[in-house]
Amino acid sequence: MVRLAQHLARHRLREPQLLEAIAHFLVVQEAQLSSKVVQKLVLPFGRLNYFPLEQQFMPCLERILAREAGAAPLATVNILMSLCQLRCLPSRALQFVFSPGFISHISGTPHAPIVRRYLSLLDTAVELELPGYQGPRLPRRQKVPIFPQPLITDRARCKYSHKDIVAEGLRQLLGEEKYRQDLTVPPGYCTDFLLCVSSSGAVLPVRTQDPFLPYPPRSCPQGQAASQPTTQDPAQRVVLMLQERWHFCRDSRVLLGSRALRERHLGLLGYQLLPLPFEELESQRGLHQLKSYLRQKLQALGLRWGPEGG
Repeated sequence: MVRLAQHLARHRLREPQLLEAIAHFLVVQEAQLSSKVVQKLVLPFGRLNYFPLEQQFMPCLERILAREAGAAPLATVNILMSLCQLRCLPSRALQFVFSPGFISHISGTPHAPIVRRYLSLLDTAVELELPGYQGPRLPRRQKVPIFPQPLITDRARCKYSHKDIVAEGLRQLLGEEKYRQDLTVPPGYCTDFLLCVSSSGAVLPVRTQDPFLPYPPRSCPQGQAASQPTTQDPAQRVVLMLQERWHFCRDSRVLLGSRALRERHLGLLGYQLLPLPFEELESQRGLHQLKSYLRQKLQALGLRWGPEGG
């Protein structure tokens, strides 16, 4: 079952019948499974953005976390990371991993850097998605940027990416001063392209604006739409999100869990998202067509820029 779970996750195979079989196995074998095995079984659910129909799935995981959280810190955080992608974070487990004892325990271990990064992401999820949470939080001094650079999968496939040609299209369309590429915004999400836009829709030179929205946001109602920024700053921030073929489950229009999480959190932070799906990008023949495509996308948001933008 572990090999099956790893195969589905590695190859982005969102196969409901196989995933349901893994969930059922997890429930039936609960008493015999350690958290180190459970983290591998749960991995494909978060990665493939699939919440199983098995009704005992979450109660089972909560019992396992309560039983083994202290024995395997990294496995515990890995399980919570998968659940974070599914928007199902159990409060009791969060209180444990944010407790001073747990944080002190992992500080001297070899995997402390990755655990701190995961805890920082979990703390962000609590801030943005769990307004009713009353337990402990990650201390400020323990927080680190979540994803301070493009993800490994993007760096590995950079020669297949549309990022370079989109960057050239934006440069010719807007000018170099009116967008930022690969900018990491608080609390640590790397954006593909970021624009600052006035209340009247004019694209502003980024150097004249603070490109970052405040974190924590001033207000963040649960379920706030991405098109309704939480900031009172009159300048809007628009993030162009490349949606490459490998950002989705294979042969599917379902975003991988990590991608969906990033878009969800950026939206809740107040950034206006403009997705650029790979099908649309692949259909553009050459830079001239791509510039027309980007112009239409930006104008559909009501954006405008000067004649020097081409």
